[in-house]
Order: sequence, then structure tokens, then C-alpha cells
Amino acid sequence: MKVNKNYVIAVLIAMVCVMAVAYAAFSTSLTINASSTINSTWNVKFDTSATTAYSVVNGIGGTTAPNTTVSASNTDATMSITNTAATLSAKLYQPGDKVIFTLTVRNEGSLKAGLSRSSISGTNCNVSNNICTTSNGHIKFTVGSFSKSTLAAKNGNTVDTATIQVTAEFADVNITSLTSAESASITIPLTAVQVN
Repeated sequence: MKVNKNYVIAVLIAMVCVMAVAYAAFSTSLTINASSTINSTWNVKFDTSATTAYSVVNGIGGTTAPNTTVSASNTDATMSITNTAATLSAKLYQPGDKVIFTLTVRNEGSLKAGLSRSSISGTNCNVSNNICTTSNGHIKFTVGSFSKSTLAAKNGNTVDTATIQVTAEFADVNITSLTSAESASITIPLTAVQVN
């Protein structure tokens, strides 16, 4: 009987040791301490240096419209551009007067960007479907689409660009000319998002 007791005690001690080792194995935790740095930049913007990027087309009267009204000239179109918005203004006199604005967007950042047309706002014109028309229907601004929908990240000194055209035109063909010019302007915000 004494041998059996020693045997039972030895077995119990062995079981306790196995349980202690198993508990130690399951209760250890792994701690990893590390850090990393991501050097990405977001820098998609309108080209603010292109403040005269437009062309003017004179209407039916050439340089002088009927009733001695002067046709649109380069002084009758203006562009005010920040990194995130462009405000375009036109003063038009007669059917056929037109100003074609060209806006350039640059990606100077290290992330690829997707471009989309934003909702425009207008001064002296009502906006619908990216078209802004004056209340009497004489002047109409139409916003085109970007020349491409994505801009690659900057690669060294190479910067990817896209353009968008906006046309301001004297759309009312039922009138020969106005005694004074009609003006309107629109503001186009830049909308860009990161893409893979």
C-alpha cells in the first residue's frame, strides 16, 4: 500500500508539473513594438498661373455689332483662380459672341487622383445640369468634361495635368444686339478624390 501511495503522489506531482508548463505556454503574450512612416502628399489643384487661358469669338457684327454696340473683346472676359475654385466671367453683346475658357488641373502630389465635375454656382444666371443661363436667356455658360478622369501621381519633375473647357456664349438668336453688354459669371469648385 505504501508503494501505491508513493506512485499516486508521483503521478499527481507529474500532472501538476505538466499543468504548470501547459498554463505557462498558453499564458505568454507576444508584444511587438514597431513604427513606420508614410510619406504621401495630396496636392491636386487648379493651375493658378493660367488666368488668361481663354479665347474670344466675335458675333454676327464682327468687331462692331449692329446699333454701334461693341462686340466682346479680351477685356470682357476674366478668370479668377485659386487652388480649389475658378470663377469665370463674361460680358457679351450679340448673338455669336463667345468666350471659351480652358482650366488646367495639376497633380503635384504623390497620390493618384480621380477628377469629376462639381456642381457649379452662378451669378446673374440660373444653374441646371452644369449649364448656367441668364434669366432672359441671352448668355449661357456650359461646363465640359475633363480631358481625362484620372491624374497620375507626380513622378520626379513630371506633373500630370487635365483640362476642362467652359463656354460662355450669347445664346439668344432672336435678338440682333443689346444696347449695353450683359454679364454673368460662374464658379467651379475642384473635386478630386484619391484612387488606386
